Amino acid sequence: MSAPRLKILQVITARRFYGAEHVLLHLCEGLRDRGHDVSVACKPNADLERELGLLDLPVFAMPIGGKLNLAAPWRLARLARRLHVDVIHTHLSSASLWGSVAGRLAGIPVIAEVHALNSRWSFMLAHHIVTCSEGVRQHMIGLGVPPRRMDVLYNGLPGRLFEGLRDGAAVRRELCLSSEGPVIGAVAHLSPRKGHRHLLEAVLLLRARFPDLVCLLMGEGEASLELAELAEQMGLRDAVRFLGFRPDAIQLVAGLDVVVLPSVAKEGLGVALIEAGFLGKPTVGSDCPGIDEVIVDGETGLLVPPGDSWALAEAIAGLLSDPALSRRLGAAARERMYRHFTVETMAARAEEIYLELLRQHRRLPPGG
Repeated sequence: MSAPRLKILQVITARRFYGAEHVLLHLCEGLRDRGHDVSVACKPNADLERELGLLDLPVFAMPIGGKLNLAAPWRLARLARRLHVDVIHTHLSSASLWGSVAGRLAGIPVIAEVHALNSRWSFMLAHHIVTCSEGVRQHMIGLGVPPRRMDVLYNGLPGRLFEGLRDGAAVRRELCLSSEGPVIGAVAHLSPRKGHRHLLEAVLLLRARFPDLVCLLMGEGEASLELAELAEQMGLRDAVRFLGFRPDAIQLVAGLDVVVLPSVAKEGLGVALIEAGFLGKPTVGSDCPGIDEVIVDGETGLLVPPGDSWALAEAIAGLLSDPALSRRLGAAARERMYRHFTVETMAARAEEIYLELLRQHRRLPPGG
C-alpha cells in the first residue's frame, strides 16, 4: 500500500547556502518525487530561494530568524495553518526553536533536525528529533535527550552531482598539477577541530617517500592564516595549496588520489567523505563519531587515531603505494554510498518517520 500524500513544511533560517541548506534542498526534491506536497519557509536567502525556484518548489521568505524574534512562531503558525500542512520539519537551532513553538500553536506535529553537535535547548519543544548521524544522536543523549525521542536520518546526495564530471586528468591540467605525481586533499572548514595541522605534518612525512606529492586544501575558516604560515615554516610551500572555498569541490575531488578528513573532534557526518565515495575515491579519516559511520575501516577506506600524524601518513602512503587496494576500497565505497546515502534513501526514511509521528498523534491523512 502506498503512503498517503503529505503536506510538509520545511523550515530553515540560515544566512548562507552551505551544508544544512543543501541537505534541505535534496530532501525537498526527494519528498516531492515520492508524491508529497513540500513547501519551505526561510528567512530571506537569495541562493536558497533561487535553488528552490529551479526545482519549482514553493518558498516563503519571511522575517523568522534570530532567537529573540518573538513574532517568528506566530508567522510560521499562520503559514502552516494556511497551507494545511500535516507535519513541520525544522533544520538548525533557530528554525527548530520557533518552528516547534509554531507547531504547538497550530496543533501540528514538529520534527526538528540536528545537523551538528549542538546544545539541546532549541530542539526540546519539538515532538520528535532526527539527527544526521548516530554520533550526533549519542551526543544528544549525552546532553539528556531521551533516546526514544530521536531517530537517525542520514544525509543523502543526488546521483546527478557525480555525472558528467571532467576526468581526473583534466582537473589536474586545470590546476597545473603533474599528471604523474600523487595528489591528496581535504574538503573541510579550516578550523582547529578539523585537524589540518596533522595533515600538514603527515605531508611533511610523506614528502620523503613521495617528493612530488601535492596536497590540496579546499575550504576557508579562522585557521587559514595560521595553517598557511605553518606550511611555510615546514617548507611545504610547493607541496600544499590553499584553494579557499570552492563551489566546484566535487569536481576537483575527481583529480585526487586520496581524500582525507583528519578531524580531531566528533563530526556531524563526514559529507566530504560521502562525496568522495560516490566518486569511487579511497579515503582516510579519523576514527571518531560521524566519520566512522561513513568509512568502514579496511573495507571502504582507512581509519586512524585522531591527532596521530604518523598514522595518518602511513595510511595515505599505503593507498598511494598500492593502486589495487585503492581501487578496491574506492569501488566498495561507491557501492556503500549508493546503498545508504542517496536522496532516495533519505526521503524514504523521512517519510517513515513522518508517518510514525502522525500515527502517534492520530493525524494521518486519508489513505494512511
